[in-house]
Amino acid sequence: MSVRVRGAGCWVRGAVRGAGCLVLGAGASVALAQPPQRPTLPALPLTQLNERALAADLDNRTFTLTFAQPVPVRDLLLLIVRGTSLSIVPDPTIEGTFIGELKNVTVRQALNLILPPLGLASDLDGAFVRVFKREPETRLFDINYAATERSGATSVTSAGGGSTATVSSATKTDVFGDLAGGVRSLLSPRATFSLDRKAGLLQVTDFPERLDRVAIYLDAVQDRVHRQVQIDARVIEVEPNDANAPGIDWMVVAAQMVGGPAAAAPGAAPRPSLTGLRVTDVAKLLAVLAAQGKVSTLAVPRLLTLNNEPALVSTEIVALSVTPQIASDGVMTLSVSPIVKPPATGQADLIARVAGGETLVLSGFTRTREVREKRTVANTAGSGWFGRGTVVTQKHVEMVILLTPRLVTGVGVR
Repeated sequence: MSVRVRGAGCWVRGAVRGAGCLVLGAGASVALAQPPQRPTLPALPLTQLNERALAADLDNRTFTLTFAQPVPVRDLLLLIVRGTSLSIVPDPTIEGTFIGELKNVTVRQALNLILPPLGLASDLDGAFVRVFKREPETRLFDINYAATERSGATSVTSAGGGSTATVSSATKTDVFGDLAGGVRSLLSPRATFSLDRKAGLLQVTDFPERLDRVAIYLDAVQDRVHRQVQIDARVIEVEPNDANAPGIDWMVVAAQMVGGPAAAAPGAAPRPSLTGLRVTDVAKLLAVLAAQGKVSTLAVPRLLTLNNEPALVSTEIVALSVTPQIASDGVMTLSVSPIVKPPATGQADLIARVAGGETLVLSGFTRTREVREKRTVANTAGSGWFGRGTVVTQKHVEMVILLTPRLVTGVGVR
């Protein structure tokens, strides 16, 4: 006799088979046994899985594949996980081929080598590897610069003996324009970006690794552009004690500044260059100059500017343009264009390197100054009369410009 029991998904012939079914015999009623109650387990805390951690079959076995002819990427992905416990699910829209050789690489290494150049990415979920097309991301960057375009130009011309020499320099700064060019060179062909000068905002849409490059570039630019320098200028005039002297004897000054007791810092190389004397003790320099003549201070302007930005100052005596370039070690390259105003005109244009705290000495601006003095004079008619009069004499004087740059910001220059 056979007994059929319907319920709980069981069908039994002559015996009870299957959990949840009970047969009592012929003519007996059939009852379904309830499955035993399992104890309720406490809820486990949610754990964030680290996809970069070592996973079985993803990092612990290597293989070698060689393809001399193009192979579809979809087929290659299947070969990569063959013989492993991993399942790979490529997006149906994936296209492209691969040619090359993979030697002793893991599954993770192979995916990282093959997928990015094809615009693909992978995502691991347990033993399942999903491959999909990468989508660009959008990121916003703050651009904290003044939305201005600055330009400056100087021209120095000297003529003599039928020949003419001209030195011209021009400075043009447009930080936003330069940034746009730099960012554009870092992006992929599919990228888009927008630079809002007024809001100081850069919006970039591209793949994550390209956006990371833009972030590194902007950090480097900001570190350099925001370096600030204060330049203390001093314009002095030296009237030589010797009325017949053409000007200051700079060879004597250089020798005394280098060899004297208050010379440069220990271990520093002497710098007795007449074209750009650099000193570290301005007080000593003034004392050395005072030994050759009367020293008078004409102007003490102060300039404050950013890296590679021209700073201009104009007094009744001199107009001065200085553009500093601040290196990562704090040494500054100064492009200087001083112009002495009439009646004693003079111009110069030079570039010099100065360490922070050093003073650059600019010389060579000589002129003849008219000096009027009240003196007792005799009558030239021979009458023997003496009286007070004004005596006018011409004296040679030399104008000296001292520039002392100091780094204001960028203590963490790198």
